[in-house]
Amino acid sequence: MDKKVRVAGIQNSRVLGDKDTNVPRGLEWVRRAADRGAQVIALPELSNTGFFPQHVDDSYFDLAEEIPGPTTERFANLAVQLGCYIIVPVFEVDAIHRVYYNSAALLGPAGVIGRYRKVHIPAWSRGVEKYYFAPGNLGYPVFELPFCRIGITICYDRHFPECYRHLALNGAQIVFSVNNTASQRSHHVWEAEMIATTSSNGIFLIQINAAGHEGESVFHGNSAIVSPRGEFIRRVEDGEHVLDAELDLHDLELARRQFSSVRDVVWRDFGLDGTQASHLLGDGSWGRPSVRNTHPRGDQTGEAAAPTVSRIR
Repeated sequence: MDKKVRVAGIQNSRVLGDKDTNVPRGLEWVRRAADRGAQVIALPELSNTGFFPQHVDDSYFDLAEEIPGPTTERFANLAVQLGCYIIVPVFEVDAIHRVYYNSAALLGPAGVIGRYRKVHIPAWSRGVEKYYFAPGNLGYPVFELPFCRIGITICYDRHFPECYRHLALNGAQIVFSVNNTASQRSHHVWEAEMIATTSSNGIFLIQINAAGHEGESVFHGNSAIVSPRGEFIRRVEDGEHVLDAELDLHDLELARRQFSSVRDVVWRDFGLDGTQASHLLGDGSWGRPSVRNTHPRGDQTGEAAAPTVSRIR
């Protein structure tokens, strides 16, 4: 496995509820990132619709798509053309059970590799996500690419350290956190969470926010790429940007050897037996299943049987 990987996050603006505008814009941003050599590229949360859960409006359910679906197919075709991997957050519908999720699809040269469904769904004065989204039922899958292992979290998930600990214990080297964050409170803790998340789990973090105005929301940007030691590799403020960097996985291994909180975890607290330790400590034993999951409600393929929670129509 190559020890270096070039990653990118897209901090861009969208037009609320306008997929016909947002998808072509997203495709163009991905092309720009790939032109700079990015191998894995992530767009912000709800990249094709914008952040519509600001008000209750049943017409927004018409924006939901299956995975694969129209949006992911266009990005998958681009991934084939460019030879890269793309994380595309979308409003997903499980058409069989009529359950709706805030999801992120992982696409590559072979098509749809997998997906993550946002587990933690907030409810506060500036958003009504619980009206639209069921909590994700796929756990915290880790995806093996030819050059690295990645995990995905979505926005509010970042306030829950357990997400990142599950991903780290399950072998993730790089985590992409895709966001739509506008609140001043979140802005205040944004940087502190990135430092704590990376240094306590020994992972690279690419934390991507949206930019611009959507309805009543003004997204503050401030996307960043952070090292396993909690050091900022790249960061931007507001406005639209391609945020990219070359990450050296050897540096991750050194960081885990020098300060390895994952080594010192009491495994039974996470329902594990400790056999996972070898691939966390950088000894080269990477021959594990391509998608793995430590969450009790997810299976070993990154999919789950049937939804157990409801936003059902």
